[in-house]
Amino acid sequence: MRIFPGSPPSHGAPFRSLQATASRYETAARAAPSWSELKRPRFAQEGDPAELTFQSGIEGPEQNLFESALACELARLQSWATEHGWPILKDSPAKLEVVVSEHFAISKSLVPAWHGRAGRMEFPAWRVKAGKAAIMHELTHVLFPNGNRLLAEGLAVYLQALIGSNPAFPNFGAPLHPLARERMCEMVGTHAGARLKPVPTSGTFDGVELTELDRIATPAPLTLRVGVKLYGEEPHGQACIYPLTGSFVQFLIETKGMDAFRALYLQTPLIPLQQEAGLPKRWLDIYGASLADLERDWKALIASAPMSSSSFNPHHKEKDHA
Repeated sequence: MRIFPGSPPSHGAPFRSLQATASRYETAARAAPSWSELKRPRFAQEGDPAELTFQSGIEGPEQNLFESALACELARLQSWATEHGWPILKDSPAKLEVVVSEHFAISKSLVPAWHGRAGRMEFPAWRVKAGKAAIMHELTHVLFPNGNRLLAEGLAVYLQALIGSNPAFPNFGAPLHPLARERMCEMVGTHAGARLKPVPTSGTFDGVELTELDRIATPAPLTLRVGVKLYGEEPHGQACIYPLTGSFVQFLIETKGMDAFRALYLQTPLIPLQQEAGLPKRWLDIYGASLADLERDWKALIASAPMSSSSFNPHHKEKDHA
């Protein structure tokens, strides 16, 4: 095991002690056996058992807590996949390489998979210490990577919010639909507390176009132009875009069904070193509606969503994933 010395993040956010932050993972850790007690669970339905290589920039007790949380999240995700008919692909990685370091600014697993390093998961040490590492998000990328960045991030955000054991980027425990409303209100220049019409056919959230995100193939970052402003790879841009992807996936699953979403998702598998986001017609083939039509229905739902319980921060700058 290679140990990286821990140090505070560059932006000055303080490290909390293990005693102060254990509650973030304590539910998962208490419920989960250790990795060895899981007897190296299988990623693939058939294939070699999963192995874990853990390179850490955190102390022994913190590492044990994080490792237990990781094992719990993997078990949760595999249980969800079985319950909802998601095939854990036979070419899923048989090994996890988990690296925790103060040298990482964001968490990563999808981009390494595209580069041929499937199973590699990178976490910033300060995120792990704060109990806010998005383990479920990154495990989703490991087990269910996708060549379409909108769908890949949307499913990962959705599952972190749905079955993840701890609050994490981009919503940190807040419901996705109200948060998406806040972010889109900011992006189109409407105050989040404004009273919105319930059916904004071409109105309230015009300018926020998911069709633009749907054209982005992994590993390119999600970027979105709204009017003259570009929401890009900078932390604030990603903090605005990521809630939209999770909210839209939640909408598709809850209103159109899991079977249709799973069929759509499997249309664009991740192929290392190749970029293919999928053809626009696949939406019509599977849903009987274009992405633009589905997006309009989603926006109508979001327009009627209540405000998020989190405080609206138009200058939110947190970013955590790739």
